[in-house]
Amino acid sequence: MPVNKNTVDSLENSRFSAQKKLWVEDLIQYNLLRYQNEFGSDDYSENGTLPFLKLYQKYTMRDAALLCDYTKIHSSFRGQGLITSAKPDYFLFVNLHKDADIKDSINYADKFITPDHFQWQSPNSTTQNSEVEQNLIRNIERKIRLHLFVRKFEKVENTTQPFTYLGQVSTFPGSAEGNKPITMKFALHSRVPDELFNDFITRTDKMGKNSDN
Repeated sequence: MPVNKNTVDSLENSRFSAQKKLWVEDLIQYNLLRYQNEFGSDDYSENGTLPFLKLYQKYTMRDAALLCDYTKIHSSFRGQGLITSAKPDYFLFVNLHKDADIKDSINYADKFITPDHFQWQSPNSTTQNSEVEQNLIRNIERKIRLHLFVRKFEKVENTTQPFTYLGQVSTFPGSAEGNKPITMKFALHSRVPDELFNDFITRTDKMGKNSDN
C-alpha cells in the first residue's frame, strides 16, 4: 500500500516514539479493514491513478483531498465550490437546494436536467477567457478530469451533510453561456440511478414538491 512520504519520514524519525508508531500502525490497520469492508477489493481508480473514488459513495471535501493525495492543507477543501489545485483533476462540489436566505451572488442555478445531464454554474468571479474556465469548457480536449459531488442540502438539523460522488462529467461543447457566473451543461459518464435521481430532485423541506432551485 502506498503511504504519503511525509508520513513515512515522520515514522522513521528517531524522535517518534515506539508507542506512537504502534498507534499509527494500529490506526492504519483499522482503516484498511474498514476500507475492505466498505469497498472490497475493487479498484476504483481510473487506470490505476489517483483519486480512488467509488461511484455514489458519500464523501466530505476533506475525504476527497485525502483520496487524491492532495499535498496542501486539507482544510482548504470545505463548503461547496470548485477545487482546481489537484490538476488534472478538478472537483466540483454542489449544494442542490439552497437556503431561502442565501445571498443572490452565490445562489447558483445548479440542477439536474435529466439523470445523465447536469447544469452547473461556475464561481461568480470567473469569466470564459480565464485559464481555469477554459479547462472546464474544453475539459476533453485538455484532458482535465471533472469529478462531480452533489448533496441535497448543506445541513440537516444543523449537521453538515456529505456529498455523493456522481463520477466524472464532460462539458457539452458550445454549452457555456455568460460570465460571472458561467452556466454550462455536463454529460455524466454514469447515469444516476432513478431512485437516487428522484431523491435529489425532491425537496422534502417543501412538502415533497419537486423544485428546480
